[in-house]
Amino acid sequence: MVEQADHGSLFNRYEWLEAVETAFDQDPKHIVVEKDGNPVGVLPNFVRELPLPDSVTERLPVKFPLKMATTTHPLYGGPVLVSEKDDTLDLLFDGLEAVTGPEVIAHRITSHDLTYVRYGQYLHDRGYQPQFDKCLFFLDLEPDWEEIRADMDKERRRDLRRAHEQDYRIEKHALGEELAATYDAYAQNLDRVGGTLFPYEFLEALAENVGDRVLVFTAIVDGEEVGRYLHLLDEEAGILHHWLSAIPDRENYQYHPSELLHEHAIKFGIEEGYDEYGFGPTGSHYSDNVFQFKQKYGGRAVPMFRMETGFNPVLWSLYRRGRQRFRGPKE
Repeated sequence: MVEQADHGSLFNRYEWLEAVETAFDQDPKHIVVEKDGNPVGVLPNFVRELPLPDSVTERLPVKFPLKMATTTHPLYGGPVLVSEKDDTLDLLFDGLEAVTGPEVIAHRITSHDLTYVRYGQYLHDRGYQPQFDKCLFFLDLEPDWEEIRADMDKERRRDLRRAHEQDYRIEKHALGEELAATYDAYAQNLDRVGGTLFPYEFLEALAENVGDRVLVFTAIVDGEEVGRYLHLLDEEAGILHHWLSAIPDRENYQYHPSELLHEHAIKFGIEEGYDEYGFGPTGSHYSDNVFQFKQKYGGRAVPMFRMETGFNPVLWSLYRRGRQRFRGPKE
């Protein structure tokens, strides 16, 4: 079904959902609509606890923790349909509301796929509101590498030239072949830059479930490893996603591992026939360092398709006000 749908992706596949269920403390609430015994629509969802500051929680008129239903988390999801009819959509979204308890105050759809805009009016009519605080950069892989490099910012082209002046090589492995070493480097990277560390069990489950769809590119300069990138092969969507960075030592940036790894992955994507190269999500603010870094590769910035609605208007309104005031906790 995922392969047949126009907007199916790796993140809708049951192997990906199973890895999420294995590694995270989230309650799966997947909705499937069938016709004559065949699935015609699916809406993967996970219910998770909402992070709130104690100062907000203490003022809420409830005793149980507040929760939100989200499409595939982490990363992306959304409804997948092979029959785009209002009754199929109604069954998916009515079904979701029917299986969530009173502690689930809202639902969020997050996707990298802007073709979901085809459901924009439908979702608006159901009370969903857009969020524009995240974006992604995509690079069209139809041109050859030289054309892509020529469109990059001059600073990025300069760093690529410097990177090529070294004695370097790039190695490519399936995640399962390099799982322990990759996770260790990834954990050190996050310890250095901050962020939410995915559990080892998640990468382990992905290596087992979709091992040939998660590649590790490793940059080696003068015989020493200087960084790794994890990439996801989203064949359904035609996108090669840069997913996780594993550059544990800041000193390694002098060897330009990012430029070497992105270059190699982009060339790989061109050779394998992918339509686009994805640089992953970033904050949608021009002054954001990550935004500026990715922008210099010449890709186009697109807003993430993020829609939210409240099942409990009172509690959802209180939560949104608290979230606006206290932006510390990450969602």
